Amino acid sequence: MTEQEANELLTSKILNKKLTSIRVYNHHQPYPFVEENEAVVVSAAVAFIFEDEPITFYWHLEDGIFNFSLAKVEVDEDWDDIEITNIDTFKNMEGDEVNAVEINWTYFQKLDENFEILEEKLYVPQEMVLSFSNGNQLQIACVDFNIDPVSNDLVNLSYNMSGGLLVSAVPYKEIAAPVYNDL
Repeated sequence: MTEQEANELLTSKILNKKLTSIRVYNHHQPYPFVEENEAVVVSAAVAFIFEDEPITFYWHLEDGIFNFSLAKVEVDEDWDDIEITNIDTFKNMEGDEVNAVEINWTYFQKLDENFEILEEKLYVPQEMVLSFSNGNQLQIACVDFNIDPVSNDLVNLSYNMSGGLLVSAVPYKEIAAPVYNDL
């Protein structure tokens, strides 16, 4: 599937659909980072139901990255269900319709034991921003980050498919490209 085909498929499942449910999951340890009324960073999954159609962004153990599924993903026994609907800004999203979707894609390729490419590029969203008809936005992004010791805010965000899964009601505009260190 090409990037354009993946984009059209995922967008068709979300655009002009009502969000009926958001569930957020974290592995038992470490505890998730929560920014008051704005964001949570988790290590397991975020599951959405759009008019009875599930979309889940989840930690894919085999690939060692966050991936997505258009089918219901079974909750792992090591995942804790995090209650985010008590965060004020998330309450207003359930029951509202998505009127715009922006997806930032990346890809990976699987290799065999000789590091030969096994298959075509597999496209995965590294960031998605949903805009709702009531003016709210929701950002989901795979990131590395630091926590500012004074403000306790997320800082120095960069895309990383093996990092944490950011779920934020206030989109972070400044997420940098991944940083690769030479060995």
